Amino acid sequence: MKNITILLLKEYNIQNDSIEFIPYNEKTFIDDLQNSSGNYITFIKNKKDLSKEYFDKILEKSKEDFDSCFINYNLIYNNKKVSKEELEEPEIIKKPYIGDYIWSYMWKKEKLLEQIKTEKPSKETIDLLFQKATYIKEPLICHKLDTEPILNNFLYVDEKKEIKRTNIIYVGSFCNGVFNGYVTWIKNIGKCFSNDYKITVLYDEIYDPTKLEFEKYVEVLKKEENINYICDKLLVTYSTYYYPKNILYLENNYLFIHGNMSDYEHTRKYSYNNYSKYIAVSKISAQKAKGYYPVENIDYLYNPIKILPEEQKPHLKLISAQRNDNIKKENRIHMIASILEEENIPYTWSIFTDYNSYEKDVYGGIIYRPCVGNPLPYIQDADYYVQLSDSEAYSYSVLEALTLNTKIIVTPLECYEEMRIDDKQAVIIPFEYFEPENKEKLRKKIIQAYNNKNLKIENKLSDSMFEDYKNILKK
Repeated sequence: MKNITILLLKEYNIQNDSIEFIPYNEKTFIDDLQNSSGNYITFIKNKKDLSKEYFDKILEKSKEDFDSCFINYNLIYNNKKVSKEELEEPEIIKKPYIGDYIWSYMWKKEKLLEQIKTEKPSKETIDLLFQKATYIKEPLICHKLDTEPILNNFLYVDEKKEIKRTNIIYVGSFCNGVFNGYVTWIKNIGKCFSNDYKITVLYDEIYDPTKLEFEKYVEVLKKEENINYICDKLLVTYSTYYYPKNILYLENNYLFIHGNMSDYEHTRKYSYNNYSKYIAVSKISAQKAKGYYPVENIDYLYNPIKILPEEQKPHLKLISAQRNDNIKKENRIHMIASILEEENIPYTWSIFTDYNSYEKDVYGGIIYRPCVGNPLPYIQDADYYVQLSDSEAYSYSVLEALTLNTKIIVTPLECYEEMRIDDKQAVIIPFEYFEPENKEKLRKKIIQAYNNKNLKIENKLSDSMFEDYKNILKK
């Protein structure tokens, strides 16, 4: 018995004891499959002089046990790998025959026969049956190359490792920020349409706060090299430039242009030639995109927007100032921030500190800031000054907050009793509330603080210290 049976769409001459070659014949197609001797079935289109390496690779794969797999490969010219920028874009054509959308698959024979049984085989019925077998609704784009490639560096994706989605937005590694227009675009796509349409964001790398924002509205997946992603529609932001070979779109792929291309001369080195449609975010953006893409007219589609009720909640403004010291218990800041995130409470928490931003911060409302000479305007503008340390002798920053009539959130330190701080001026959080088992108690305290953000406080600080210092100082 042969390892592989290959059905040929055109005559092909090669001798290999492990491979059976059968010319493709529409009328005898099912019978030819049933009578074939290979354990696995695959197809060859009208390529000339495929290399020996091609057959070596698929024969090596045929020694494994799988139901089906997708075969992908890199192109090599003159024994030298050619980059995408150097490769002259091939002519792109579409042909509605079987080979164009099954050529990258290899099946176990019996599994394929289960899928394509039919009493009256014809071109149309075979097309429909293979669409079912491959989950592909339309022929894939076929690249017609003048230079014959050597096929090497195969990537095999087994059927068990396929991920199928309806709409994929591919962002690559370009979502490592929170102020980019296309980040807001993706969030609004989710807010406007995710209730009616299934949307998945696929990324290589992503900034954690951005990922958390996306996950509120759409599915978010990290792209893996050993998985074949199949989607009906593929959307790509122009900042990403490309999409990987292991993403297969079935209907259309769209490149969305979120800027004025004439202002981004450096992007001209990238190839944009493999998209079905090009869509700008405004008419002027579409006009300035001319000459950068392989189409005469660029469509434009205005950015969608939707503001949800929870996004209109009153904003909570917090401020802290602390040095880089374990006694200040920075982790407590992140515990409170996580609760604010879970409760969808909009907040900004400015933390003035003497060291670089906390690298593992995953909360979008926290802003690490360098020290300033005069923090008083920031403290006065805040709803709460927050001090969560394990120890304070007599906190100057808390004194500043109370003097400016800014409420405070503090831990129950003895010095605050001396400062006559009570529940009317502060939200006092017991130390044990920061233990994981007491998170719900901590949550109640934080919600209480949010609900009372507009309450005025009574300043109870004593002026007696001025008299004491006068007795120390001499005129």
